[in-house]
Amino acid sequence: MLIGVSLGPGDRELLTLKALKAIKNADEVIVPGELAYNIVSAFRKPRLVKFPMGKSERVVEKLSDELADRCMREDVVFATLGDITFFSTFHDVAEKVREKNPNVEIEMIPGVPSFVSVFSKLKIFVNSPIKVVTQNEFNEEFVIVLKATKPKEVEKKLAKMGFKSIQVERLYMKGEKICKPEERASYFTMVIGIK
Repeated sequence: MLIGVSLGPGDRELLTLKALKAIKNADEVIVPGELAYNIVSAFRKPRLVKFPMGKSERVVEKLSDELADRCMREDVVFATLGDITFFSTFHDVAEKVREKNPNVEIEMIPGVPSFVSVFSKLKIFVNSPIKVVTQNEFNEEFVIVLKATKPKEVEKKLAKMGFKSIQVERLYMKGEKICKPEERASYFTMVIGIK
């Protein structure tokens, strides 16, 4: 299995228990940079694979060849700073592995993303909508609607904006449910809009 592990914003004490368990139990842990190396090396010695700017495609190609085969027999962790689902090197590696061997099981362990943890550092509470973008792109391709107790209504609004919707209720809790938007849902429901 190929396991993407999120290391959080840079403080190893912000690792999740699930991330730590995966790191300790894997056959090997691969990291893409010195900062990730420093976090993981507190728990075990990882393998550092550098992804040089402008030449990372060659590294992804070679590493994915290896992992497309190895991950059928072994559990290999690829650990990155932040969350592996947001602008992560793991994305390129996982996509290539999946392309080369669709039978490789891929697990993704979430972490503490910097754009959430920054508010704790600043001692600011967020209780109104926010928009997270990169400096070159201000048109969102994803929308997350929290506390979506009327998912069908949210779906209709998002459809007018060109988004397809997925309902996610009780994420990582007992009774977790991922489905098409329904009429009613609990307070612990999000609707994800995807273009």
